[in-house]
Amino acid sequence: MQGCEFVVHLAANADVRFGLEHPEKDLQQNTIATFNVLEAMRSNGIKQVAFSSTGSVYGEATVIPTPEDAPFPIQTSLYASSKLACEGLIESYCEGYGFEGYIFRFVSILGERYTHGHVVDFFDQLRTHPERLKVLGDGTARKSYLYVGDCVDGILEVIGKQTAKKAKHRVQIYNLGTAEYCSVRDSIGWICSEMKVTPNLQFSGGDRGWIGDNPFIFLETKKMRSTGWRPKLSIEESVRLTVRWLQSNWPC
Repeated sequence: MQGCEFVVHLAANADVRFGLEHPEKDLQQNTIATFNVLEAMRSNGIKQVAFSSTGSVYGEATVIPTPEDAPFPIQTSLYASSKLACEGLIESYCEGYGFEGYIFRFVSILGERYTHGHVVDFFDQLRTHPERLKVLGDGTARKSYLYVGDCVDGILEVIGKQTAKKAKHRVQIYNLGTAEYCSVRDSIGWICSEMKVTPNLQFSGGDRGWIGDNPFIFLETKKMRSTGWRPKLSIEESVRLTVRWLQSNWPC
């Protein structure tokens, strides 16, 4: 990091679904990795950091849409727990060493170079056997998604305006997502439409796919929108674009 002025820390293990099969990975690749980033910054006199956290830290939120100052319930995944620990480390470094932190709590990200999640899982299934689709849960789970380009634009919008103002602060937290959500069934419809298939849907049952899969995630983004940022793509457009990218780049 020698010679750097600002660190944008995006590196992480984002495997929520299989986290309980390798519990040490979230600790090592998220929490300890973030500690190493902060120590490298401290050693090189770098004072500003932006961090990719997650809306999963809100657990099964009691307030929908969920604002940045919502109370935290019990954490439901090792991934979210590790990200929340990262946030705590950043806050402590900001207080103790005079850092300035920008924490972004993302919804799920879609778009180019997409590597994991329901769209790639469903795409892979339908590519192999277009006549059927196995779906975890009952299809009623509601989630918000964001196109990766809009996500990057949002981060840069905040960093640019805040650093231009030279406004001194310790930590600013922003929810980053769209002002909408969709159900799993909605997303299946868009994916199938793009792939031109009409599979038989086979649901496993229940309101969630796995431990830590919160059935309703929808973040309040008023603070983020107050910067002037707006997403360019809707959730449907993001899902469809992701499928088209997978079709052109499989295996990816």
